Amino acid sequence: MSARDDFQAALADLQAYKVDGLARRPAFIYSLARNESKNRRDVRALPKVTPPTPGEGTLAEAAAGMAAGSVSASQLVQQALDTIEAKDKELNAFVHVAPTASLMEQATALDKERAAGKLRGPLHGIPVSVKDIVHVKGMPTTASSKVMAGYMPDEDGTPVRLLKEAGAIVMGKTHTHEFALGVTTSQSRNPWDTTRDPGGSSGGSAISIATGMSMLSLGTDTRASIRVPASLCGIVGYKPTFGLVSTDGIVTLSWSMDHAGLQAKTAQDVAHMMNALQGVDPKDPASLDRPNDDYTDYLHRDVRGLRVGLAVNGLNEVDAEVLTAFGRTVDTLRSLGVEVVDTETPTAEDYRLATSLGLIVSRSEAAAYHHSFPDAGPLYTRPVFEQLDEASKVRAMDYLNAQRFRSEFQERMLAHLSGFDALIMPTTKVAAPKVEEADKYLIILSTNCIPWSFIGIPAISVPSGLTSGGLPVGAQMVASPFDDGILLALASALESQA
Repeated sequence: MSARDDFQAALADLQAYKVDGLARRPAFIYSLARNESKNRRDVRALPKVTPPTPGEGTLAEAAAGMAAGSVSASQLVQQALDTIEAKDKELNAFVHVAPTASLMEQATALDKERAAGKLRGPLHGIPVSVKDIVHVKGMPTTASSKVMAGYMPDEDGTPVRLLKEAGAIVMGKTHTHEFALGVTTSQSRNPWDTTRDPGGSSGGSAISIATGMSMLSLGTDTRASIRVPASLCGIVGYKPTFGLVSTDGIVTLSWSMDHAGLQAKTAQDVAHMMNALQGVDPKDPASLDRPNDDYTDYLHRDVRGLRVGLAVNGLNEVDAEVLTAFGRTVDTLRSLGVEVVDTETPTAEDYRLATSLGLIVSRSEAAAYHHSFPDAGPLYTRPVFEQLDEASKVRAMDYLNAQRFRSEFQERMLAHLSGFDALIMPTTKVAAPKVEEADKYLIILSTNCIPWSFIGIPAISVPSGLTSGGLPVGAQMVASPFDDGILLALASALESQA
């Protein structure tokens, strides 16, 4: 099917949806803070467990090494550059790599700060990558598209600024699906098998983490874009509750669905990154004014007694090998004392409608944004042009009815989650597809991820083992708004058993 066919099928789903009565508010309104659980489990009250030894190539290992004086920021940057030199020609993770001299100058300055007793925190001297739809001053933002070729932002996006202030060193900009309008990164290659797609749209970011070209990556997630490549590349991908991290400086796909997203090798590394990125931002009207949290305090807890719903409709059409690997992750949760209970919510129809109607909402908002490029039609790739062209024809009534489903679905899911600490399902239903076949898998790759971006609740994808062919797969957990800490606790518990 073409992008037009996919869009028209989604529109048919929307037009068949029966809108509820007049008593309901007319369209979706973010109300996460108002619906925050009053009975949230206090994860910090759970007993601490001994954390595992930091894994190779993690932020935690690097921070410990720098604290002990056995490694420097300059050495970490050089290692990342050496890996880029050795692997990026084949994998094509980066659109742009910063000049070596500039990177080494930054690293040397940060080493001097450390030697003088000025420590910015765990990200001090850590190499990071940034998805090429997030503005970094002095680096081009192309959104992996000819449409934005030559664009150079005047300043850092807020999340980039915060990473730099925390001492992170931006290695460069990573490839994405054009304008992040898809769940593949077809110009790049999966590091586990270069005949296969790394997933998208934060595909270049995931490659950079999996290979050691960077230790952390800042990406985005509008429908599935952090979690799909995390699953297919064997790393952690985390989408915070909507509004916890500013989206200032991100090239817009969908105003009401865009999230900043975090990728790393472990939940612990993600938690350190989240500590640096959180906070209200006057440049982002959707950002939330909440007290800062210490996300590392949720890690390494005894999760015995937590209640997790196994979303059985997320198992429909899952590849047998993915299902086997996922089953082992569920067994691990049970071995940790977690109560895992089958649940029929969300229903198969919920997944289908969230996928279809989420496409209408996100692409309609994208089409409005892309009016900024009125004469760029021939510069888009065909699938992206077709999506934007079809979206530009959507009636206001259809857009609003999609928002009405979104509102009803969010209310129903928040009520359902009040009975669980989290839900779990496979992140993607298949492992990484062959590059030439990836377009056939766009829906099946993203179906389990889309509902949670659609309604703004936190979600995390963690490695769930390998297929017999050696391809990674992921397990996804989701929770109520602002229960991000529960997800990090569960993720770190699973990692301790790996």
